[in-house]
Amino acid sequence: MRALLLLTCLLSTAAGAAQPDRANSQPESSSPDEPEWARPPPGTRPAESSPAEPSGTGSQRYSRFSAGPAGPSIAVAQVLLGVSSGAILGNSFDTEGKTNNLYAGAMLGGLALGTTGILYQYYFPVQRREALLATTASLAGLAGGIAYANNQGLGDRDRALLALITSQVGMFTPLLITSGGKDISGADYGLISLTSFYATVVVGLIEFIHDAQTPGGYNYAPMLMAPAIGMAVGGLLSIPLELNGLAFSILWPTPLVLGGMAFGLAAPLSDNAATGRAGLIALGAGFAISAMALAVLYTPPPLEQLSSSELRIAPMPVVMAAGRDNRGLAAGPGLWVQF
Repeated sequence: MRALLLLTCLLSTAAGAAQPDRANSQPESSSPDEPEWARPPPGTRPAESSPAEPSGTGSQRYSRFSAGPAGPSIAVAQVLLGVSSGAILGNSFDTEGKTNNLYAGAMLGGLALGTTGILYQYYFPVQRREALLATTASLAGLAGGIAYANNQGLGDRDRALLALITSQVGMFTPLLITSGGKDISGADYGLISLTSFYATVVVGLIEFIHDAQTPGGYNYAPMLMAPAIGMAVGGLLSIPLELNGLAFSILWPTPLVLGGMAFGLAAPLSDNAATGRAGLIALGAGFAISAMALAVLYTPPPLEQLSSSELRIAPMPVVMAAGRDNRGLAAGPGLWVQF
């Protein structure tokens, strides 16, 4: 009997040690003999000890290896850009029948640019639409650099260096402009994509007309440079404009449908030059109709008043009138102040 009693006590002690929080989590029940005024009000529980809050306040990292949710996409894009541009640059050093420098350039370019992308996304947060915009701009810069080099008749080495520089400008210009932890809005990204697409269409029609009128052949260089120029124009337009879903539902299909209909109807009835002009005129008419429709239907969103408790000062170039009767221009250093 004594052994059974000791075993029972040991088991109860082990069960209590395995569940130490059960006793603390149960509120103390009041005795039924207590007076009403001594009992706690219904619905109240004794104060429970809450886990300690983290001592640091501020923005947290997205993961251990990335400061933002879309950082790995920047690293992958940089690796691919480094491999492609490094292979082009290495190929320019190869002699006929040898490809050693091509592979070496691809490996070194991927390693160098990949390391740059990894370090940037590790220290600076990159959001999803921001990464998509930077990747698209880098591809547009790469295509535009190669097209410009071919149009100017540059050598292989100069073409590769120009493509490398323009791709990195296209990558880091949006990242630096939108740096700060917040993602760009869908309206801004849609406007940039819209202007890039229609810039390509307009330039393509112009080159189509030029090819029909001159025997020089179709020039693809302006058409390949148009996306980068259109993205730059869209970025500038996104500063004063904030389009909504109605604006995009009008601007995307209207000029394209009118231009396509005019191009298709004129193609069997006239030569290529007249067909291109008809499509270009209808495209311009579509933009005009869309602008008039938006002037009547579009209601811009209310402007947000942005304020900052800190004084921000940044250097910037300043251009102002100078000379006798202010007929000339002078450039110099200046300060940009925000408060």
